[in-house]
Amino acid sequence: MEVKIDKNNIIRMTHKLKSSENYKVSKGSKFKTISIFSKPQIVKGFSNVCEDGKGILVIDYDGVDKSVVLDDYSLIQEKFNLPIGYLFKTKENNFHVICLKKFLQSEIFEILQYTRCDNMFKTMTLRNPYRSYVLRLSNKKGSKKPKFVEFIGDEINWEYEISSAHLDLLVKVYKTIRGDYEKEDKFIKLKLNIYET
Repeated sequence: MEVKIDKNNIIRMTHKLKSSENYKVSKGSKFKTISIFSKPQIVKGFSNVCEDGKGILVIDYDGVDKSVVLDDYSLIQEKFNLPIGYLFKTKENNFHVICLKKFLQSEIFEILQYTRCDNMFKTMTLRNPYRSYVLRLSNKKGSKKPKFVEFIGDEINWEYEISSAHLDLLVKVYKTIRGDYEKEDKFIKLKLNIYET
């Protein structure tokens, strides 16, 4: 960006927008700004909400070592009687965790407080117009589709109800995923979201 101030104190800025950029002019009572930023990407994801209004536990970690995720899951598995979880890698040191056990949304918020996941994710339901937690399924610039890494946690607590629709999605998208659960809700509808990031 080139900025020039002439002898009459007129500022002239020159910047050729790239196809991936956009701009915004803001004016307050004490300032004026021009912001140039990357256009948001459109990505596809799924909501944690089930047909009965409950939700599954989904967690998003950014910039952490894998051991942090495993330690967190061990803690919350014991405290909240969780079955195994599914660990996904979105890029180096970024992870998603999915647990198919169903909870009230307020319970999910409480569980997330026991983790060291991304702080913005913990409060996602306050900003999301659908008031749900969403995890990405598609590619994103700088990050491919989340890759299934492994099952995490102990193979316990199979007796709790899980979301059939979310299990079906995982089995279809990731062929190596399985689930030997005793109690499925048998619901089939799933909310998919297209959103900006």
